[in-house]
Amino acid sequence: MAEPAGDSSAKVIYLRSYGERDRDDHAVVGQVLDATVEMLRGAAFADLTTRRIAEQAGVPHAELCAYFRSKDAIVAEVYLGLLRGAPLTVDVDEPARARVVTLFDQLVMLLAEEPALAAACSSALISTEPSVQAIRKRIHGELHRRVRTVLRSSAWPEVAETLEFSLVGAMVQASSGATTFRDTADTLARVVAAVLPDGS
Repeated sequence: MAEPAGDSSAKVIYLRSYGERDRDDHAVVGQVLDATVEMLRGAAFADLTTRRIAEQAGVPHAELCAYFRSKDAIVAEVYLGLLRGAPLTVDVDEPARARVVTLFDQLVMLLAEEPALAAACSSALISTEPSVQAIRKRIHGELHRRVRTVLRSSAWPEVAETLEFSLVGAMVQASSGATTFRDTADTLARVVAAVLPDGS
C-alpha cells in the first residue's frame, strides 16, 4: 500500500472474500449478531439459547439454525466481526517492538468495556464444535495478518509465531476474567520486549 505523503502511518484494509460476502452481509445474520450482543449486556452466556436469540432477533429459529449451529458459533462470529472492524494503522517510523506492543494493546483491550461479551467469546473460542473451529480459523487468520503486517519483514517466522501464540493466550486469559485486561496488556508488552530485541 502506498504511504501518504508526509504521513508515516498507513491504514491497512482487508477486503472480505467473495465467498464470505453472501453470508456476512445477509440481513438475518446481522440481526442475530446484534441481538446476541444486546442480550449479553443483560444476561449470562450460560442462559442464552439459540431459540432465545432468535426471538430477540425477530427471526424464525429454523432460519437462525440455517446460518449458525450453536450459540458458540454466533458469539465466535461476533468476535470475528469486532476484530475485523478494529482499525489497523502501521507507523513505519516506529521500531517493530513498538508497533507490535501497540497492536497487542489494542486487541487485548478490544472487549475491556464488555466483560460479559468477553467471557462469552472466551468460552466460544475454546469450543470443540466443528462450526466454531471453522470460525476460529478465520479469527486466527485475521490475527496472523495483523501481526505480520506490523512486523513487516522484521522477524523470522518462528518469532512471529511465538508472538501470535502469546497474543491468543493473553486474549483468552483476559476474556475469561483470570486477570484484568490492563494487566494482561502490560504483561504481554513485557513478553514482546523479551521476544523482540531492543530497537528492532
